Amino acid sequence: MDGGITDSARTTMLRAAVARVGRAELTAALELTAGPAFTMPTAVGNAVKALRKHRDPTGAVGTTPYRAALPYIAAAIADPCLSRTIELLGEHADDPTRDQLLSALDELGDEFPVTTVAVMLASVADADMPASDLCFGLLDREARFGLTDWADAGRPAAPDPGPRLDTGPTPEQRQERRLKKQRDAEERRKKQEAARRAGEQVRRARKSERSTSGGGPARPSTAPTASGPGSAPSIVRRAHLTPLQEEEYDRGDPWATGVVFAWVPFDVVDPDRPEADGKVRPCVVVAGSPTHLLVRPGYSDGGVKSRDWKSVPMRHWRQSGFAQPTWIDVEVLAVARGPVGAPLGWLSPDDWNALW
Repeated sequence: MDGGITDSARTTMLRAAVARVGRAELTAALELTAGPAFTMPTAVGNAVKALRKHRDPTGAVGTTPYRAALPYIAAAIADPCLSRTIELLGEHADDPTRDQLLSALDELGDEFPVTTVAVMLASVADADMPASDLCFGLLDREARFGLTDWADAGRPAAPDPGPRLDTGPTPEQRQERRLKKQRDAEERRKKQEAARRAGEQVRRARKSERSTSGGGPARPSTAPTASGPGSAPSIVRRAHLTPLQEEEYDRGDPWATGVVFAWVPFDVVDPDRPEADGKVRPCVVVAGSPTHLLVRPGYSDGGVKSRDWKSVPMRHWRQSGFAQPTWIDVEVLAVARGPVGAPLGWLSPDDWNALW
């Protein structure tokens, strides 16, 4: 494109790529966003829920009411393809050359439909990463991706009525949006890589302990033992899991009953500060999988949660690793395992039993 690639062009390309995805694939991606491992701002989540119920999601996905959800839907469609591409690129994943990227795309072979590959490239182009312009250029020029007419394909069917009353975003606003997109995309990539590494570590630890102990899951050797002070308590009561959680998560995870720090979304987002949609809180690990943990968030004294009759106060909060008196919420959340550090401490048996 002459004059550089604008934010509007990137968004239009992404809209055109998602519009070419079949209904079955789009429906599967929308269902994926409903899972516990997929988090998004409240406003975006509401738009995705509405789209999930729409009688024609493929026709509506690029329209104005659902525009904010488009990058999240694209990520749900493209993440497996993006992970495979990153794996193929290896050390060149952050900023590949054109030949390196084309070689990786050729190696994908029959693993993914061309429409999914196009969404992956458009998602990277929209995120303003180092390879964004390269991905945009491939979609703009390579006929095999079916988006050489992206400007027409991605344009809404009907123009917005009436004259525009605003002059558009300022250069500073465009730069801030570009940086936010880049941060979000980089964070998704880092979490994905960290979760993969953590999963491998957990699987190796379990395999090693099964071979030495001849039994089921046990805590890693670095965790406190049951004989010393401050040791990890044995689980007396079983955590309550839903049938779907039972299939995905293991109550015998080495970190179960541990206290970890994890990012927890706010129940209500302040409209004056929509960017502040959550914070890092101490949480109790309920169960785990190779890539994610089920946790119950902790809240400090004086907050709304500490006055909620369903929240459980910790009696031995200091010994468990909490910095202050803490109430544990009844809600269970899924968080990525990679970004979460090892447990700071472990709940006492009576505090654990009080949760159930």
